[in-house]
This record gives sequence, structure tokens and C-alpha cells, in this order.
Amino acid sequence: MMRRLKWRLGRKLYCDARGEQTSGDMQRNGEAFLQRCVLANAPTGASLVAFDIGANQGEWTRALLAAAPEALRTPDRLKIHAFEPVPSTADMFTEAVSSQAGADCVTLNRFALSDENGETEIAVYDDGAGTNSLHFSRDPRRPQRTETVPLKTLDQYCAEAQVEHVHLVKCDAEGHDAHVISGAQESLKASRIDVMQFEYNYRWVLSRTFLRDVFEMIDATPYTLGRVDPSSVTLFDTWHFELDRFFQSNYALIHERALDWTPTVRGRFDASNVFATDR
Repeated sequence: MMRRLKWRLGRKLYCDARGEQTSGDMQRNGEAFLQRCVLANAPTGASLVAFDIGANQGEWTRALLAAAPEALRTPDRLKIHAFEPVPSTADMFTEAVSSQAGADCVTLNRFALSDENGETEIAVYDDGAGTNSLHFSRDPRRPQRTETVPLKTLDQYCAEAQVEHVHLVKCDAEGHDAHVISGAQESLKASRIDVMQFEYNYRWVLSRTFLRDVFEMIDATPYTLGRVDPSSVTLFDTWHFELDRFFQSNYALIHERALDWTPTVRGRFDASNVFATDR
């Protein structure tokens, strides 16, 4: 009992010292905050475009619809492209979103985004589970079943759907996030995305990917990687091995033109590998 208490306390103190936000509640972990920042600051032109990758039962999409001003919640001004590959979960998404104001702004795509086009197996732990994942071969939990799902890259989808600019991408792909970012390389290099938020957790181990991979993918691009906090974004100019600890967090790739959309601080690690911020 004492060992368990020490473990939990030590983990909490360690995460707090690092500024990590391990909550899955989007109202507490910075996801809702980032939505509001983009809604308040993005120059929308003809419309505001958002992608909900790993849409699950629609919590993120419903939150964006609720936060959007009423004048923006029309199909010609707000366009949300959602992606959910598990058929039963996609049905739950449709049911949850259909009765909400602005539901006609949402397009649901029943496939997964990745770094290639084709198909693959997804582990379904439960209908509507947020842990359904393309990476499960070494997961100690056994899924209820596997299903074959289509794959497409973000770049390919944008070309087919004639999406020229995306203001906000949210990616919660249960460890497949780096692959999704890889499949968006053309869009990132062409500066077609303003903010691309993604989830980072232990499932990145199962997919054999690292935050370091993301730093390399955005090298020589106008994007900065930042950790999404409850009321700001902590920006990192370079990768440090202390970042790849696989604790639950949300990160974002932010284009230089969008850096003033949200309060930011600069994160760094000193010579003793201690985390600090510079305002």
C-alpha cells in the first residue's frame, strides 16, 4: 500500500515539475482552450476549416460547435471534417452530433488517416472506446476483435476534397499520430495548416515513434512544436531526450503566423536536465 502511494505521489510530483497535463478531460488539458484561441484569432476568410482525426463519439467536434459563435455555425462559414474508422463508433458519432446546432457543418469520413493509402487492421477494445488503436501487437490488453479499415493520407484527402487550408487539426490516433503527421508533409511544407494538435502517450512506444521524429519532420518548416497546457502553449525550439517520456500530453505544431493566437512560453532543459520556462 505504501509503495503504491509513493509511486502515485512521485509520478504526480514529477509530472507537475515538468508541467505535464495528464488529464484526458479536454476542458482541463488545454484542448478546449486551444479551440477557443483559434476561433477567436484565426482569419477565416470564406470559412473556418477544422479536422477532427480520431473523432470517436464526437466530444471534440461537439465542443467546437458549442464554442463557435452562432454566426459562424453555418455550412458556408464553418467546415469540420471528422475521421472515425470503426463503424460502430462512427455511428455513435453521427448520433451524438446530429442533434447539435451546427451539425450540418460536419462531414464524417469513415476511414483512418495515416502515412499511406490502403487498409489495415484496427484493434477494437469496445464500441466507442477511446483506446481503439492501429497499434496493439504488444499491448497487454486483448481487444474484443479486429476490423479492417481503410487508410488515407491527410495530403491525399485534402487533394480529393479540395481543402486548400485548415485552421485547426486535432489528432487523437492512439499512437498513430506521428504517422498522420508524416502523411501531412506536403500540407505542412506548403503552410496549408495553421495549428495541428496531436496526442502523445505510451502508445507511441507501440508504434515505435518519438517526439524526436516530429521535430525532424518539421525541420526547415515554419512550424514550432509546443505542448498544449490549460491556459498557454509551451514552445520547444529543439528536441531533448527528457521530452520522450511517454506521459499523456497534447502537443501542437504551430505555424509562425499563428504563434500570437495563444499565450506562449518557451520551454527548455538546463545543463542538469531540469525543465524551466522563459517568458
